[in-house]
This record gives sequence, structure tokens and C-alpha cells, in this order.
Amino acid sequence: PIEISSNLPNTRSIAVLVEKNPFPLVARFDFQEGAVPFVKINAKMGESSNVRVLAEAGGKYFTAFKEVKVTIGGCGG
Repeated sequence: PIEISSNLPNTRSIAVLVEKNPFPLVARFDFQEGAVPFVKINAKMGESSNVRVLAEAGGKYFTAFKEVKVTIGGCGG
């Protein structure tokens, strides 16, 4: 599972992308004012890749990423 939270004030949306997936955008979440910006998802990955998170907060965009290793026997084989 992938857990994402934002401590940026006024976080309005979070997008999750897997860079090496055929369709990189895995999920997008929009938050109403006052909501806690936290999500937990599962994402299929065919190979090891960076998982990138894009957050919109206060009219600006912020990004972070982490390399995720896929092991033999996972979704890729």
C-alpha cells in the first residue's frame, strides 16, 4: 500500500503517478476545505519505478517522489 499525507496548508488535491507505468496517473484526489489530506491506495507496478506525488496547496504545486522496487513474483512476474 501507498500512504500519502500532506501537512501543507490548504491542500486541495493530491495526484499519484508511477513513472514507468503505461498510464502513469494512478489516482487523483480532491479535498474540500478543512479536510485532512490523507490517502492510502494500492497501485499495480510492472517494474521498479519512481512513485511521484503532486500536491496542490495554496495555489502552488509541490512534488515528492520515492523509488519503489518491484520484486519477482509481484505484478511484473
